[in-house]
Amino acid sequence: MKRTTSLCLMLLFVMVFFAVGCSDGINQATYPVNGEVRLDGKAFKGVTVVLRPLDKTNFKRQEIPQGITDENGKFSIHTYSSSDGAPAGEYKVGIALMQPVDDEGGDQVKRDAGQAAFPAKYADPETSGLKAMVEKKSSTIPTFELTR
Repeated sequence: MKRTTSLCLMLLFVMVFFAVGCSDGINQATYPVNGEVRLDGKAFKGVTVVLRPLDKTNFKRQEIPQGITDENGKFSIHTYSSSDGAPAGEYKVGIALMQPVDDEGGDQVKRDAGQAAFPAKYADPETSGLKAMVEKKSSTIPTFELTR
């Protein structure tokens, strides 16, 4: 009887340990974030918007909130799952055209026909000069009006 009780307690402990360890308890709370990217006054499709937190202490897993612009230049940010948003806080922002490599695995970048190159000066959040604030509510980041 004593052995059965010990075994049951051990099994219960293991179940609780895995339940806690596999939960989303380490994920920060996120809030919906939307915005728009315009280059020389026009919507720019397919650029990746990356948010780099000013205070990285809460980002235990080095999360990178990001989103990709649609044909209207609009984006929604995700951190852990599709369109979940970003944790509240201040961010530096990087915006770059991240395109897939060619079908043969080479390093030649495919570009949509007629699509202009996106200025590289906005790619690094540390030097782009772009910033965003995410509130503890649904946020719309002011439009990024960029120039060449």
